[in-house]
Amino acid sequence: ILLRAQTGHDFSQYKPNTINRRIERRLAIHQIEAIDNYVQYLQQKPAEVEALFRDLLIGVTGFFRDPEAFRQLEEQVIPALFADRPAGSLIRVWSAGCATGEEAFSLAILLQEQLDKLHRSHTVQIFATDIDSQAIGIARAGIYPASITADISPKRLARFFAAEPGGTDSEPSAYRIHKRTRDLLVFSEHNVIKDPPFSKLDLISCRNILIYMGGDLQK
Repeated sequence: ILLRAQTGHDFSQYKPNTINRRIERRLAIHQIEAIDNYVQYLQQKPAEVEALFRDLLIGVTGFFRDPEAFRQLEEQVIPALFADRPAGSLIRVWSAGCATGEEAFSLAILLQEQLDKLHRSHTVQIFATDIDSQAIGIARAGIYPASITADISPKRLARFFAAEPGGTDSEPSAYRIHKRTRDLLVFSEHNVIKDPPFSKLDLISCRNILIYMGGDLQK
């Protein structure tokens, strides 16, 4: 109730184990033993409500996270999206719960590769949304640490990213997604639980958010 009142977001139908682990983490940080005492602490410290909210946002993501799922997308799903479409048609994709954008950009890379293979023009729109405004800010910038090289092939790195100034020629400190790929995406704050969904979609990527929700909310 405190979270909902202050942040406007309702976590009551998320998986209890996930929520409890995050609350236990906050208890440990403040060396509070009883949940009742933590509730009192939250009532007195609005900043802690915000801190708990940030901890509940579990922004765990990465480029091509779960490679097998992305292999299926690349080989089966995305070619099928374009199979019966005339040149110039619109493909609309939604990445729900996109966190800092890695999943949404992974989808954009696969779609861009398919477009280049087809040698015909299509308009691709990817809506990438999350309830975390800070994460959306990072996603919009499209700049990621050099550690992404562990998840992205050298060929894709060269084709879709540019090294940021700083670091050395052999070891850049960060990479930025090329504007051509960034322009496929529209990032926005959106609460999938209560805000209206996007319509006329060809593909919805929602695994990263569904895994934290209880069964009723998933349905």
